[in-house]
Amino acid sequence: MPGSKRIKPLVIALLCLAALAGCGGTGGANSPSGEDRPFSELERAARGTEVNLAIYGGDEAINAYVDDYVIPQLKERHGIEFTRTPLGDTADAVNKLLNEKQAGKDEGTIDLVWINGENFATGADADLWFGPWAEELPNARYVDWKSPSINRDFGHPVEGREAPWGKAQFVMIYDSAKVDDPPKTMEELKSWTEENPGRFSYPAPPDFTGNAFVEQAFYDVTGRVEAYQKPFDEEVFERESPKLYDFLKDMEPNLWREGETYPATSAKLDELYGNGETWLTMSYNPLLAQRQVDKGLFPKSTRSYLLEGGTLNNTHYLAIPFNGPNKAGAQVVTNFLQGPGAQSEKQDPRGWGDLTALSLDRLPEGAREGFAEPEGAATLPTRVLQENRVPEAGTEWLLRLEEGWQERVLED
Repeated sequence: MPGSKRIKPLVIALLCLAALAGCGGTGGANSPSGEDRPFSELERAARGTEVNLAIYGGDEAINAYVDDYVIPQLKERHGIEFTRTPLGDTADAVNKLLNEKQAGKDEGTIDLVWINGENFATGADADLWFGPWAEELPNARYVDWKSPSINRDFGHPVEGREAPWGKAQFVMIYDSAKVDDPPKTMEELKSWTEENPGRFSYPAPPDFTGNAFVEQAFYDVTGRVEAYQKPFDEEVFERESPKLYDFLKDMEPNLWREGETYPATSAKLDELYGNGETWLTMSYNPLLAQRQVDKGLFPKSTRSYLLEGGTLNNTHYLAIPFNGPNKAGAQVVTNFLQGPGAQSEKQDPRGWGDLTALSLDRLPEGAREGFAEPEGAATLPTRVLQENRVPEAGTEWLLRLEEGWQERVLED
């Protein structure tokens, strides 16, 4: 999973937005707690303070990166007591902030949020995010802010209100001891499931990876990508989306357990693959397959591959709430997390294995050495990934796809 899980209770959020009209934020370029202060002053203000990060807590590798590397490093370098607040769904943090905004609570309890996609867009529309600040950090000079994959988050303008933390790209994974030629298009996948019934499934939306597979299928079966980068168009959606739902329903009888149930999470799908119940799995982390092989959770014959036409990629970020109690500390922490050392540690496939958000050609030559090509037969070269990227659709397209899947595939 790249970043935060996608927000589910959009209806709740939109109801809150109406009540929030006219409520101003407490951040901004001229805020006394803001980025207008020299960074050295922010560092002094942050020393001896506590900073908490609201972050999805369901991935052991991510938790280990924060607990075993980030926490001691921040304590040693900056005297900051850093804590991780686990979330089951990032939407929980967004809804908490919406409630605090509505109640006029100017000082909350969340310093930083790991976020992207619908969660960021919902918060941006409700003025929940402090900023702009992200482009002013010292390590922001290593970020390509002109790239649409950085300055737009699922189509929503970032505008300095969140700092890139990492990148993700969708990959398919298969057992080469059982699958000679893995399916590289959706039609090939459908045919493959007919020949190998019960050996494929995908996580049920709103799981992040499940949503990504549905979106990937939407691109493929409709033959369109650019149209879904534009503002949501009801007429286009009503014309194109039935092609997707019909395709998924047609494939359903040949899925694991005949499509009567779906894995609830990507982790559950990985378990099915690891124990041989399915022969294919998928991930938004291109380094996950090798990590699982090294841990003995996936067979050594595991390989990763890309679908024809390119695969989805996105960036995940760190945002500071409008009422974050320690904005100075949050910025110091973010700058550390965005540094070459922390980024290369995060990309290590033996740990989290999350792709860096930095542009390597902007780094000092010595710092680039920490970002070596991933090793292992289950990985793909960085160049291959970069040359086969397609953007995520806009937020409303994704929400409607998810709602339609629930109604037209799961419940139909």
